[in-house]
Amino acid sequence: MLEIPIPVTLRHRPTIGGLVVPWITMQMPDGRHRFGAIDAERLLAALTDRICQICGNAMSPPFVFAMRDVDLSRLISPEPAMHPECARYSVTACPMLAGTMTRYRTQPPDAPATTGDPAGARPGHAAQIWRLLWTSGYRRIWDPRTHTPAAQILIEQLHRVQQIKPPTTDR
Repeated sequence: MLEIPIPVTLRHRPTIGGLVVPWITMQMPDGRHRFGAIDAERLLAALTDRICQICGNAMSPPFVFAMRDVDLSRLISPEPAMHPECARYSVTACPMLAGTMTRYRTQPPDAPATTGDPAGARPGHAAQIWRLLWTSGYRRIWDPRTHTPAAQILIEQLHRVQQIKPPTTDR
């Protein structure tokens, strides 16, 4: 397994298996972190107070969002922004963003709902293409489709869109 270097700006974060645990990751009552599950309170704080979802530090432009095409078409992100350096790390370290995961993990029946997927539509489904968006700003909204907090990007705030490596195919 290839070890991914952790940037100095992320060395204060806990790690699991050599990967940084993002600030918005849900922590279970027993102290374990659950990759892929989002802490609803931290999500709202990150969107409202402009806190990076990875390092947990305050942000100023540029803001970088990781978005699927379905989110990009609406310019609404269900997840908070990241610092550019945190986004660079995430694109290599996160199996979903790096394209090394072909399917979303299935959730156990007693798993708590995650904010980014309130309908539970992703578990077990094929991974999607992700893109990075660089923006000069955003506003926090309640997503009319999911009724969860989200970031809305105005077209004039959008500066760059970059496709991340597509998911590897199932064999």
